[in-house]
Amino acid sequence: MRPLPRSLDPLPDETLTGFVLRLAHRLGTTPGEIAVRTGLAPQGRPGLPTRLPLGFLHHLNGGHLADFAHATHLTPGEVEGLLLAPLGKRYGPLNPALTPRRTPARMIYDNAWILTRSTRYCPFCLVGDGDAIQELHGGAWKRIWRLPVVFLCLQHRRLLQHECPGCRTPAQFVRTANAIARLTDDTLHPSQCRFTARPVPLQQPETACAADLTRLDPPPEEPDTATMAVLLQVQRQLMDLLAASGPETAMSAGAPVPVAHYFADLRATVAMVFRSWPVAREYAGTPRLAAALDAEYASRVAQAKPLLNTPGKKKTSKPYTAPPTECLATGAALDVAANLLDTHDPGDARRRLVPLVQRLREADLALSTWLRRPSWISVSLRQAVMDLPTGRRATA
Repeated sequence: MRPLPRSLDPLPDETLTGFVLRLAHRLGTTPGEIAVRTGLAPQGRPGLPTRLPLGFLHHLNGGHLADFAHATHLTPGEVEGLLLAPLGKRYGPLNPALTPRRTPARMIYDNAWILTRSTRYCPFCLVGDGDAIQELHGGAWKRIWRLPVVFLCLQHRRLLQHECPGCRTPAQFVRTANAIARLTDDTLHPSQCRFTARPVPLQQPETACAADLTRLDPPPEEPDTATMAVLLQVQRQLMDLLAASGPETAMSAGAPVPVAHYFADLRATVAMVFRSWPVAREYAGTPRLAAALDAEYASRVAQAKPLLNTPGKKKTSKPYTAPPTECLATGAALDVAANLLDTHDPGDARRRLVPLVQRLREADLALSTWLRRPSWISVSLRQAVMDLPTGRRATA
């Protein structure tokens, strides 16, 4: 594996795929050629690759990591900093100890709490910070945008966008299990939409949407001042916990727990909130956030209803366990979940959460059991949501 003639310094919190796109743009070639030259593409196959495994977003084995570092003039530590796996130390849904996904490949596939086939983004951040390199090749596609708990850009004080303003598909979306769309296309800037907007006759080349994702596309309704203040506070707290230099523990259901366990508790609590809605409506920070969750709940009920008539395993719980797609609804759900967990008194935690559990057991006993299993949530949350003895009420 020969080193490339030129490379780039990784930008703070940049993803591997974003780095490949910027490097291909700098060298005037395709992302597929970069994959070949850096050891990411399968060896021994003629031509450029048409697919880059989604797992490369999360983890590179020792050989791939060493080859990529050597070819791009980076250190192994810099390459690891482009991957999602290191975030698992703090982010529970990426932590093997807090999920049944025991291998790197399973961790990234069908994990609703990691955005793999699309990403959120801030148009201002994609423009870059004004230095010469970013003026030419754009800013970073950030790792944290792949975490559903990140819904707002604190620097620019605006909700993240999740879809292309041109074709309205999720940003960076690929129909197949591919980390980068259009690997053989050398015409697109890293901040352009790579989605193939519609099928075309086989004898014609497929064309990308190519919309400029740095184009400002304000949401239909901006959050009011009070709602934005709540969202900023929630996002700051979560970002502080995700930071490598952040606290080691966070308060969850009456006791301090490791940060990774806190994010696992958030994941489970959001599912409890949606499956038992509107039981927890009083914990919404503002009327606008409560209304956003009303609409989100109605949407999830509509998604679950057709599954009742499907043969075999119904999977009617699945619509309630994933985080919202829209960033406002995401912030609203995390605000409610954080408010439910934010108490230093185990008795108070139980008082808050038992009504949700009782409604959850009535609506979906299997999901109630699954969400509360020991490997899924912290000890303190499990104690708060454990079943009451027969005949006792939540207020007892």
